[in-house]
Parts: sequence; C-alpha cells; structure tokens
Amino acid sequence: MKQKMDSVKKTYDQKEWMESLEQLINSPFRREVDQKIQEFQSYVRKEGEEIFFELCYCFLTANTSAELGIRMQKELGLKPFIEDSREILTAKLKGAHYRFYNTRGRFITENRWVIHELPVLLNHPDPWVSREFLVENVRGIGYKEASHFLRNTGVFDFAILDKHIIRMLDRNFALSGKPLSRKLYLKYERKFKKISESFGMKPGILDLYMWKMATGKLIK
Repeated sequence: MKQKMDSVKKTYDQKEWMESLEQLINSPFRREVDQKIQEFQSYVRKEGEEIFFELCYCFLTANTSAELGIRMQKELGLKPFIEDSREILTAKLKGAHYRFYNTRGRFITENRWVIHELPVLLNHPDPWVSREFLVENVRGIGYKEASHFLRNTGVFDFAILDKHIIRMLDRNFALSGKPLSRKLYLKYERKFKKISESFGMKPGILDLYMWKMATGKLIK
C-alpha cells in the first residue's frame, strides 16, 4: 500500500525533467514519434466512421488506460461501435471485461450523430473551435478527451493533460487534491503551451515525449 501511495504522490523537479526532455527529443526515440505523427495525420483522409472509431477509443480510455481502449477496439472491431444498439454494445463491452460498459456504451451510441461532423472538425481552420464544439455538444467528452481525440487525428495544437503530465507542470499537484476544473485545466494548458514553444514544437507533439518520460510508453 505504501508503494502505491508513493506512486500517486510522485512529484517532479522541473529543471531536471526539462533537461531529460531535451535529451529525449534529441535521441533516436524521435523516429518513433515521427512515425506516430504520420499515423495521426492519416486521419485527415479517412471517412467519418473511421474517425468516430478513434473518438470511441477516447471514450474507452477515460478513467481506464490506453491499453484497455486498444484491446476493446481490437476485440470488438469497428462495426459494433457504429451499428450495434446500446444494449448489444453494452453487452459486448461487459463480455470483454470492460469496467464501465454501461456508461461508455451509452455515450458511444448516443453520440453517433457526430460521425458526419468529424471530417469537417478535423479540417476546421481554427482547432479551438473544433475542440469547443466537441466539449459543448458531445456527451461524455471534456477538455482532456477532446484534446486526446484531436491530437490522435492529426490536430497537434493540444496536449493531453492527464495526471502524469500535470505532475510535471506542478510538483504540488499530486498533493493538492484539487479537482481539475475547466479553469484549472486551461491554466495548465497555457503553461504547457509555453514549454512547447520553448522547444519549437506543437503541444500535441511535445506531449508524446513527456508521456514517454512519465510512463515509459508511447501508445497514443
């Protein structure tokens, strides 16, 4: 239990992680990031249903993990997320041992109306308008999830500010106990943007390096 609590309260010294970040950016790991960027950018040429499948991934990872979201997509495939009724999709998620099968099944089926809007959102000249549209209109999507979706579909203006990244931005965050309100999320986002500018990168790209530092992984 003590080890688990220590992990939850992990803090970072900004000078140290900034130096480590610079080393990582200039390492061979950059090739992996470049490949991931190309993968994300390919979504601009995809149809609405394929783009929605990535939005479903962001629904599935909320309060769980990237690995679980990927596993659900691989096990179920695209069609259930596009065609199944809420009851059938929920049953499939439950059968695949997904924890929040009721809530996520409802969010996915209720938000299919957005499928035809997604190609337009990805190509909108102002990505901030696209994100606000998602946050305001898609049930179950907040700023973190909307940013995650847009980054994963080639819009690199946003980072995904989860607890790992915010602990880097604010070493006291792990001990603060503050809920991440809209105001607080946007405050950390501004701080992240300044750091990304100092490295000459868009936030969504720098986020890949910081996620690697925080977790040792590069997923999406």
